[in-house]
Amino acid sequence: MKRFAKRFLLLVSPLLATSALLTSPSQAATFSSSQGALDLFDFTENFSTTESQNLGNVSAVANGGIVNAQNIKAVANITPNPLEVFTSATSVANGDSKDYFGTADATAKIIGNFNVDPGKVFSFNFASALDLETQIDNPPAENASASGKLSFFLLDTTNVPQNNLQNFLADLLSSPSNSIPNNALDFFSLSGNLNTQGGGDFITSQKSQNVTFTTEDKDFSFGGTQEFATDFIEGSLQRSFDRKANLTLVAVRSTQSRVVAPEPSLNFALVLFIGSLVFAAKHRRRGHIKVGGELLEESYGHKIIE
Repeated sequence: MKRFAKRFLLLVSPLLATSALLTSPSQAATFSSSQGALDLFDFTENFSTTESQNLGNVSAVANGGIVNAQNIKAVANITPNPLEVFTSATSVANGDSKDYFGTADATAKIIGNFNVDPGKVFSFNFASALDLETQIDNPPAENASASGKLSFFLLDTTNVPQNNLQNFLADLLSSPSNSIPNNALDFFSLSGNLNTQGGGDFITSQKSQNVTFTTEDKDFSFGGTQEFATDFIEGSLQRSFDRKANLTLVAVRSTQSRVVAPEPSLNFALVLFIGSLVFAAKHRRRGHIKVGGELLEESYGHKIIE
């Protein structure tokens, strides 16, 4: 926990300080922030093959108003010796005046494949932190929402033919779904959502039987024009196998922030729709995204460890 907390604070604190002038709730009519981090460490087995993906998207359209949206330091890292998987991101959006729409979202997926000998125990420790914040000044004309999800799941890929395993992992990486599959051996998820003002506010966690929580610190405030939800969970996964098994571990992180004011008219909604299509097409061709004045490269990674 101490290692994760130190790393998380060192990463996040400067980012929030740097962006405070642009994204401070006290200076914005609408404000939304989604911040998440997931750390997996102390593995008993090393990965033989890894896949990784780190993506982000921002969109900001205004018709007389001011809007800002950015993803800050979205990372997805695999450290081999000792093995550690770490991913984090902060998505922020804020606006002022009228007729604007801004959204920022960041997603990452990290995959590791490995073998476990019969009778051996596979285990690792993990720590996760999710923080959501929203604020508006003028309900119901304004709306701010924030959501986030941190998860991992373990798959038994013993029956996947060796000559097709790489294709299986690539398909798993490129799949748009971040939901936990029904055939997962074990899993963990921490997710939350804020909608100010609106319904559907929550922050919750789920886990399988072989996942144990050792620490949890949750706090939230739902309702009104300013909401927040935060949760920190530390724990471990431990599982034994009576036969040799090929396993695949998938870690997923997603954050999203959105602000809008007022509810767009038909003409402004059309502008938003066309603008989003042009933005998506333009940056899909380039393979990178404009993020708060910086270019955030969309990263994909594949590695076979001999």
